[in-house]
Amino acid sequence: MSAAGGSATRWGEEQQAAARKGLWRKLLAILGLSPAARRADARAANCEAGAVGEQRTAALLQPLEAAGWTVLHDRSIPGARRANADHVLVSPGARVFLVDSKLWSSRYPVHAAGGTLWHGRVDRSRSVTSVLYETDLVARAVRVPVQPVIAMHNAPVNGNGFFVQGVPVVPASRLVEVLVGNDGPRSLAAGRLAETAVRTLPPYRG
Repeated sequence: MSAAGGSATRWGEEQQAAARKGLWRKLLAILGLSPAARRADARAANCEAGAVGEQRTAALLQPLEAAGWTVLHDRSIPGARRANADHVLVSPGARVFLVDSKLWSSRYPVHAAGGTLWHGRVDRSRSVTSVLYETDLVARAVRVPVQPVIAMHNAPVNGNGFFVQGVPVVPASRLVEVLVGNDGPRSLAAGRLAETAVRTLPPYRG
């Protein structure tokens, strides 16, 4: 099983290495004169924050495995070029969840207005579009409906949780509670569904 956040960290490191490839680029980066290196460093910092968020979510989800849930981290999505699924879970009730981890600044609250996700005054609708796209492809792969959930680290969440375009956005501290609360009775189909998820959503290699 791939480690949570592994692909995000690798991608950021690859961006930094590419911006410093060759002696001249490396020298410009050392002198602070390379815009490409600065951009790569900023992207790497965002990737590292994303990786930390995924690792924190993975730690929160560990107790569910002991309770009979199948928990998969950093998985490839058939049909997606670069997108990966942060966390895919199959519950004992044979329900599938796709959890997208976010680690955003605690300086600004997260809220919804007019069907748009906002972090302070920053439009974050792209995050919702991405998770809905990933959810659709995962559902096609496992051939059952999939429920997306955005788990928010650091940034305060308005109302302790809300929906935007049908996607629940919850504080990471409430994630397990929300998942368990949306499971159903135990189902014999859960084992077969978990096998399908493992087979069709292999570890993401980037």
